Amino acid sequence: MADAQLSFFQRSSVRWTGLFLAALILAGLGVHWLAHDDRGAAPPVGTGLSAPEELVEVQVTKPLRRTLAYTVSLPANIAPWYQTTLYAKVSGYLKWIGPDKGDRVKRNEVVAVIDAPEIEEQYQQAVADYKIKKLTFERLENVWKTTPDVIARQDVDVAQAAYEGAKNQMEQRAALRDYTKVRAPYDGVVTARFADPGALIQIATSSATTAIPLFTVMDLSTVRVYANVPQDDTPLVVPGKTKALVNVKELEGRTFEGTVTRSTLALDPTTRSMLIEIDLPNPDQALRPGTFAEVVLALREIPGALVLPPNALSTANRTKLVYVVDQGRAKPRLVQTGISDGTWLEIVSGLTEQDEVVVVGKSKLTDGTPVKASPYNLPAGQASSQRFERRTAGVPASNGTNGANGNGAYSK
Repeated sequence: MADAQLSFFQRSSVRWTGLFLAALILAGLGVHWLAHDDRGAAPPVGTGLSAPEELVEVQVTKPLRRTLAYTVSLPANIAPWYQTTLYAKVSGYLKWIGPDKGDRVKRNEVVAVIDAPEIEEQYQQAVADYKIKKLTFERLENVWKTTPDVIARQDVDVAQAAYEGAKNQMEQRAALRDYTKVRAPYDGVVTARFADPGALIQIATSSATTAIPLFTVMDLSTVRVYANVPQDDTPLVVPGKTKALVNVKELEGRTFEGTVTRSTLALDPTTRSMLIEIDLPNPDQALRPGTFAEVVLALREIPGALVLPPNALSTANRTKLVYVVDQGRAKPRLVQTGISDGTWLEIVSGLTEQDEVVVVGKSKLTDGTPVKASPYNLPAGQASSQRFERRTAGVPASNGTNGANGNGAYSK
C-alpha cells in the first residue's frame, strides 16, 4: 500500500515538472519570435534609423501690397443749414397766416399779418407831425434867405432840428408798422406752425417764454452732419482735408461723400470728444434733419502696405507671431501689426513678400513641424470696423502692448 502511494506521488511530480518545462520553452519561443519580427517594431538602438514623421496639411499665402486707410465709424445727427423760429415783433391779433407745414417759402415773402390798429395810428400821427415840421422849416429858411434881418438864424436851426427829428420818428413808426407783416428770412421749408388766425400774439423782444411762435423755417438746400470724435482720434482730424462718408440706413444704395468742414477744436470734458461738422449739398432733400446717420472718417492712409489675412495671426504670451514654411517645416516668426479692415491686416515688420505664411492649420503647428502646404483661397470679405493696438492715435503699437483704442480701416 505504501509503495503504491509513493509511485502515485512520483508520477504526479514528473507530470508537473514536464508541464513547467513546456511552459518555459513556449515563453522562450515567444520572446524569440517578437525579437525577430520586423512588423511595427522599433529599430535597434544605434542603427541611425527613425520613424517617418506625419505631415500636417496647411494652406499658405504670401503677403501682398495694398493701400489701407485707417477709418473710424461714428454715430451722427443731421441738422439743417439754417433753422429759425419766427416770432412777432409787435403785439396784436393774428389777422392772416399763409403757409402751413411742408410748404416752401421764399426770402422776404409775407407769411403772416398781425392786426395792430394802434401802431397804424402812431404811424399816421408821425407822418402828420413830419409834414408840418418840414413845411415850417422850409418857410423859415426861405424868409431867412430873402430877408435875413427879419428872423434870426437860430430860429431856422431850431426848425430844421425839429423837422429832422420828426422825419426820424416817422421812419421809426414806419418800420414798426412793417413788423405787422411777418416775412420769411430765407428760402426754405416750413417745418412747424404754431398759431391760427385770431390768436393773440405777444411781443417776443424781451422773452420768448410767454410769446407764441408762428413758424419754424428750415433751409434744407445744405445740411450739417454732426459727430463726436473720441479723444484718441482728434489729432488726425483736419478740417478741409479729412474725408468723410455719410450713410443713412433708410437710404439703401446711397452714400454721401464730403469733407470735415469745421470742428470745435476743444473737447467736451464730459464725453472727452470733439464735435465736428460735415456740410453736404442736399438738392433733392433726401437727407432729413433729425435723421440718425453713420459717418466714416478716413483719418490715415497707408499706400503700399504689406498685408495678410487677419486669421494668419497667432498670439502667444502677449506677442504676435505667424508661421512661415521654410524647407517643408513650420517656423514661428514674430511680427508687428498695424491697422486692419476685417479682410486685410497690415504687417509693419517681420515678413517679406516672399514668405509663405500659414493661414489654415496653424493650430497644429510648433517650431519645426513638417507640413504639406497648399495655396490658400481667400474667401470674399467685407470691410468692417476692427480694433487694433496702438499707443498713439493712428500709429501702430509695438509687440506686447495692449493698445488704448481700436477702430477700423478700409482697403483699396
